[in-house]
Amino acid sequence: MIEVMSTQLSRRAFLHSAGLAGGILLVDVRVPLRAADGAVAEIIAGWIRIDPDGNLTLLMNASEMGQGAQSGLAQILAEELELDWSQVRVDFAPIDREHYGIWETYQTGGSGSIRGMFDRLRQAGAAARTMLLQAAAQRWGVRVEECVAQRGFVRHVQTSRSASYAALARDAARLPAPKDVPLKPRSDWQLIGKPMRRLDVRSKIDGSATYGIDVRRPGMLYAAIAQSPVFKGTLETVDEKPAMGQRGVRRVLKMENAVVVVADSFWIAQQALGELKPVWRPSPMASVDSAQISERLRALTREAGKVYVTEGQDEAQLREQCESVLTKARRVVERTYEAPLLSHSPMEPMNGTALVRDGRAELWVPTQVQSELRTAVAKKLGFDESVVTIHTTELGGGFGRRLQVDYGVQAALIAREMGVPVKLIWSREEDTQHGFYRPAAAVRLRAAIAEDTSVAALRAQIGCLDGDTPVGGMAGQPYALPNTCITYAGWNPGVPLGAWRSVDASQNLFFFESFIDELAQELRQEPLALRRQLLRDNPRALRVLDAAAQLAGWEERLPKGRGRGIAFLRGYGSWTAQVAEVSVGRDKSVRIHRVCCAVDCGTAVNPSSIRAQFEGGVIFGLSAAAMGEITLAAGRVQQSNFHDYPLVRMAQAPQIEVEILESPSEAVGGIGEPPVPPVAPAVANAIFAATGTRVRRLPLSASGFKLV
Repeated sequence: MIEVMSTQLSRRAFLHSAGLAGGILLVDVRVPLRAADGAVAEIIAGWIRIDPDGNLTLLMNASEMGQGAQSGLAQILAEELELDWSQVRVDFAPIDREHYGIWETYQTGGSGSIRGMFDRLRQAGAAARTMLLQAAAQRWGVRVEECVAQRGFVRHVQTSRSASYAALARDAARLPAPKDVPLKPRSDWQLIGKPMRRLDVRSKIDGSATYGIDVRRPGMLYAAIAQSPVFKGTLETVDEKPAMGQRGVRRVLKMENAVVVVADSFWIAQQALGELKPVWRPSPMASVDSAQISERLRALTREAGKVYVTEGQDEAQLREQCESVLTKARRVVERTYEAPLLSHSPMEPMNGTALVRDGRAELWVPTQVQSELRTAVAKKLGFDESVVTIHTTELGGGFGRRLQVDYGVQAALIAREMGVPVKLIWSREEDTQHGFYRPAAAVRLRAAIAEDTSVAALRAQIGCLDGDTPVGGMAGQPYALPNTCITYAGWNPGVPLGAWRSVDASQNLFFFESFIDELAQELRQEPLALRRQLLRDNPRALRVLDAAAQLAGWEERLPKGRGRGIAFLRGYGSWTAQVAEVSVGRDKSVRIHRVCCAVDCGTAVNPSSIRAQFEGGVIFGLSAAAMGEITLAAGRVQQSNFHDYPLVRMAQAPQIEVEILESPSEAVGGIGEPPVPPVAPAVANAIFAATGTRVRRLPLSASGFKLV
């Protein structure tokens, strides 16, 4: 029996290294790459490759899963390198420490690509440009100040001589890396800040883009998998005969928690797999269901929990101060909120192609975490990492699910047994029922109201399936709320958890911003006015909040049955606010007409990509808010496909408007995560404004509301 490990990346690993966004750039010249004919590709400043054929390629360390990260990174590097956008080509950088990103690994997630690489790639581009100028000056015997870099060429103005970057590459790569290279002033930018055409669009339109599920290798076989339907279940036995009797079936493989059929096509493999009747050993998870989880999480919101503290804060003192104010307050507002498990459900299900032969492993995988995958495969096969090669394909969605390595490791183990390339494809049902889910969570929020009707203290008690500091989206918000104390208590009977797009903020901001609205109601204040008061000392936050409100026409009167709701988030280095406008029928049918967004991410590298990210993020967050819910019965997921884990359809999608603000003096922020968290509270607050009914549990469908 071959055994597959289940490796889970900590959700908190994203947040641990956030301060490294401006990390030190290594500009040493890398060892040249040698082509099959002996010609050498030169690597300049670590991130620019010039091939023997003269093609210049920018090296990227981000997976492309529809978010446009590679194009944005290329804009940054090409800006300082003085390339025309038509000259830009990209490829993956080597999987090594020099090319690790913000999270100190080679991975894409946590809105870390642009904000993590902005300074580093600008410095790399400037260093490479300087080296090319120096190489040209030495060749022509002129001063480097007399040379200029333009559109992939170095030119000497006085003599009209010019040389392409390719012609200068060998000489430039042998120069010492310059230090403290001046960067282009913002006023001279030609690419950064412009709505450039994304590099991946053409291949996705004409069908030439290769996703993991598209990979073809000579002599390749296909594998279909059925894993234990109950979490932590293991395989006891399976009769192979019903599958092996079918034409085109090559093998039936037994894993610790799964059975696999390998065949000449995926269709044959999947059909043969359906004929098998595996017997699973009893699992301790068989008694776990959603009602039990909900009850336990709500109970945890009554426990003392662990206090979330920042540097310099004393845990005991923070708790004591907050509780003292609450105890003495004449008026305390208390509410409890809850959010369910969620699946990532990317449109491309989990898959991976592998070849393991002659002591080496080669994988073609849609992954967000190349370094972790290589380490996991090497460990499981008993190989050194140096003999494991990872080829990253396009990703048909990730949202954090492809930060896990389970499906890649499975592909490698299956391929080892077969000795030929094997493509493993999960069915949609496997993908839905064997994910790493967004944790279910509940919170008890209490606010002490002072005599002057200001908020004197705020107490949040989080109960979460993930006990590893699940406070994102609640801690660190810029509202002026004195004596705030956030505690958390965790419990998990064995549900696999993973980073879901925007991590904790996806549930916590719903809790927090719904409570801010409820406080406004209790204090008889208008919701926007209360937020403006709480943000009065933060001009950047006020600017974003006001921009979203103005875009939505907040002051304009709406007809009966129609309402607006607002929510604000500071997270991932960016500031954003959203206003949702909804109408609600007597049958609780909800139509979301508009979602107006304002965002300040410091510097907007590609405004078109930012708008696209917000449009996609709003739809993603709306699907979860309106109808997303993974439920468990007898230790297994009850949903199986998009018929019972639905997404927002085109006819249900609102008009989405995005206003982009900039703060050039501030650090560059992330964009992939921020659009998601504000959607749920903005919509829930709008429903209250339209109906007077408060939603305190997600999804909306759990309260009888139906998106139309």
